[in-house]
Amino acid sequence: MMTVGSFACWPKNVVSGPGAIGSLGAMVKDMGKTNVMVFTDSGMKEFPVIKNVLATLHDSGLTANLFSEIGPNPTEEMVHNAVAFMHEVKPEVLICIGGGSPIDAAKAANVVYTHGGGVGDYNVAMGGISKITPILLPLIAVPTTAGTGTEVTFVGVITDTKNETKYGVVSPLLIPDIAVLDPEITVTMPPTLTAFTGIDALTHCIESYTATGGFAPAEALALQAIAMISRSLRVAVKDGHNLTAREEMLLASMMAGTAFSLNGLGACHAMAHQLSAVFGMPHGLANAILLPKVMEFNILACPQKFAAIAQAMGANVHTMSEEDAAYASLTLVEQLCADVGVPLYLDDAGATKDKIPALVEKALLDNPLTTNPREATASDLIALFEKSFR
Repeated sequence: MMTVGSFACWPKNVVSGPGAIGSLGAMVKDMGKTNVMVFTDSGMKEFPVIKNVLATLHDSGLTANLFSEIGPNPTEEMVHNAVAFMHEVKPEVLICIGGGSPIDAAKAANVVYTHGGGVGDYNVAMGGISKITPILLPLIAVPTTAGTGTEVTFVGVITDTKNETKYGVVSPLLIPDIAVLDPEITVTMPPTLTAFTGIDALTHCIESYTATGGFAPAEALALQAIAMISRSLRVAVKDGHNLTAREEMLLASMMAGTAFSLNGLGACHAMAHQLSAVFGMPHGLANAILLPKVMEFNILACPQKFAAIAQAMGANVHTMSEEDAAYASLTLVEQLCADVGVPLYLDDAGATKDKIPALVEKALLDNPLTTNPREATASDLIALFEKSFR
């Protein structure tokens, strides 16, 4: 007998296509608002896309203020600085442009600005989800990378630098009101960033498809997105100006974000979060290095699902046993990672073995581990981390 579940984490409004970002002014006006705050990261603030957005908003008769002091793996301090700026400019709408960091930071800042307190008060592990109410400001998310899916998810991931941990500010109310997917603004994304964020999206797909959530519509989204990433990521890395590949990657990333919001994730994310918190490693890179190792660990739990992953990636599984097809998925993912330049080992990304005990201790407490298809003990995680070093 199936258990009763609630699956509320669906995108609200997705606008997709070349030039979609040009509609931001009209979107804000349709909301009946006039005062906008634009979030981006410190590396993007001088990019033409940001200057063009600000000009478009001003030309639409709107007030627009820019906050750009967001770095990779947004910290509590960054969120609190954003909230202080919000109190100065009193925005009515938030527009976040960039990768996962500014969008996650904007989600968390929205909560603190409208509800008070500090961002740590809304840590999901401390019951923060129950404190978030519908008084949030409207939020428009414009991803410039195809990886995190945060433009349609219900979580903002924040780093506590003091304790070297990451935590989620979580609520279905945090799903952005509009996700704008414009492939034209992703064409300047460097090949390396395209690769790492693309494998991050693939990790979302594979972990949500094999997670214990088991919600069939989410599994369908994940499986289709796997096929899309398999045929488009290499092209996007090799030819960044290929709009067809760029748009397919954005759509696949968005679908993966929806899938894991509904079904959960797994051990790869539980481990990757700690690498980002302790070493400052980009989240996509951490996932990309860990993914094949975690897949190999999980195959025994649901070989039929890994066989389906292999088929989605182009394998002719009809000529294989289920076991061979399952392991073919691992081979195909390893080949894709190699083709787009993902390092094989964590050493190559600045991690050190001496931190494994601390990484494992924190990973065991991370929520994604609860939906991993195979129980992962401390000794299992130690072995997975050790396998990920030279």
